[in-house]
Amino acid sequence: MINASIGISTHMGWVSTAVMALRGSNPRILRTDRIETADPADREALEPYHVAGGFDGLDRVPIPKDPAAVVARGLQRQRRHTLANLRRLFTALARDDIQVAHAGVLTGRGRAAPTLAKAVGSHTQIHISEGLAVRACITQCLESLSVVVKPIDQKTLFDAGHDALRLSEPEIMKLLADLTPEIAGSWRKEDKLAAIAAWIAINWGRSKNS
Repeated sequence: MINASIGISTHMGWVSTAVMALRGSNPRILRTDRIETADPADREALEPYHVAGGFDGLDRVPIPKDPAAVVARGLQRQRRHTLANLRRLFTALARDDIQVAHAGVLTGRGRAAPTLAKAVGSHTQIHISEGLAVRACITQCLESLSVVVKPIDQKTLFDAGHDALRLSEPEIMKLLADLTPEIAGSWRKEDKLAAIAAWIAINWGRSKNS
């Protein structure tokens, strides 16, 4: 059994994932994936706070009669869709004898609004609410799959990397530049950020178990 971690960089409607294992202290990128957190045709699940606030992208549209119900329905379908896709990924990993125990989820610094009215009161706050919702969704789904989640502030990712890995930002990026996913996936900037999160998480898991 290969013990691995997963790193996740979130976006509205999808996440980038990187699954990492270690060979000694050297990282292996087993695979990267883009996982949808909602059906692209299901706006309530894709962007529940936009719909509740009367936005379609940047365009204003009529505000629904019950914004709270829109958000509740959307988040429920978002969790269901995300969990199904994560289960498919974990099933594929298990076929390759890979078990994920820890996850690093990149977070932002936006604060949750105290009320739904404030959460949908401006386009800026709506985007903060969507980001918080996707990260909460991912965390809940991973925990339901028995994965221990470590939140990692994306703005200080390389500081966390230095603390956990004893490597500078150029050293981390040089090591990643020399790697490619072994099984499947792209290797773009968002994949590499997810890989750093996975690397921090797997070292964090090792230290907890030592």
